[in-house]
Amino acid sequence: MGILQDMMYGAAKRWIAGKDMETALAKAREANAKGLGVILNYLGEDLQDPRVAEAHFEEYVKLQRAIRDSRIDGCVSVKLTQLGLGMDHSAVFEKTARLAEDADAMGQMLWIDMEGSGATTKTIEVYSRLLETHKNVGVALQAYLRRSEEDLLRLMDIGAKVRLVKGAYREPRDLVFHSREQVTENFIKLMRTLFERGQGFAIATHDSRPIEEAEKLHESHPDTKFEFEMLRGIRDDLKLRLAKAGYRVVDYMPYGEEWYPYSVRRIKEHPSNIWLLLRSI
Repeated sequence: MGILQDMMYGAAKRWIAGKDMETALAKAREANAKGLGVILNYLGEDLQDPRVAEAHFEEYVKLQRAIRDSRIDGCVSVKLTQLGLGMDHSAVFEKTARLAEDADAMGQMLWIDMEGSGATTKTIEVYSRLLETHKNVGVALQAYLRRSEEDLLRLMDIGAKVRLVKGAYREPRDLVFHSREQVTENFIKLMRTLFERGQGFAIATHDSRPIEEAEKLHESHPDTKFEFEMLRGIRDDLKLRLAKAGYRVVDYMPYGEEWYPYSVRRIKEHPSNIWLLLRSI
């Protein structure tokens, strides 16, 4: 398995910003030099050891300070199961509130990633509570979940900042839209709601159709503040085109020793990445 992982990492470096913080920060500076903002994510999820959760929290504290000290145009995005969601709900809120407070003091956003459907309700609950006192926080919402339209409307009612994504986790069939076309249609439907009611939201997709639709919607809502977000190493030409057109474009950059399970999910989400892996091997 070690040899296979070594070979796979050769391909995974396309979408992984490195195994450690310093390497990730260097990649972030490279993206900034191209006119792109960055979101850094320390890989890991579904933690069951409080000591490991504490270590992940400390990594994010250091990462936010490093972004400030390096004068990087960027922020962090955290998964709540990294901080112990499922072990100690109150401790998760306290840790996330600390990160939000630090981010606010440094002029940064704090994004909260969305995970599997088992964590959706708790994640939205933590985010909604955070938003009462921290306006610099945003949360991801997954278009492939059938519940997301209702979740989005409730989030709009409280002034939430939403990152709209398609979703990449394996879910029970009754919870999600099945075909790629259905997911895209729902993505565009939710995106229209964001342009009508949102402010400071993110359109996180690499697909041309919803991006073109977003550009049209922006023409009808020119004062709406939003950004395009895409994964590191995917459709870099499109990122630069959008940035040159005047849009804010952000590279989502994961890093850390837990790159392998993340990469497996990316390959399942984008089968074309299998060819990248095979060419690397």
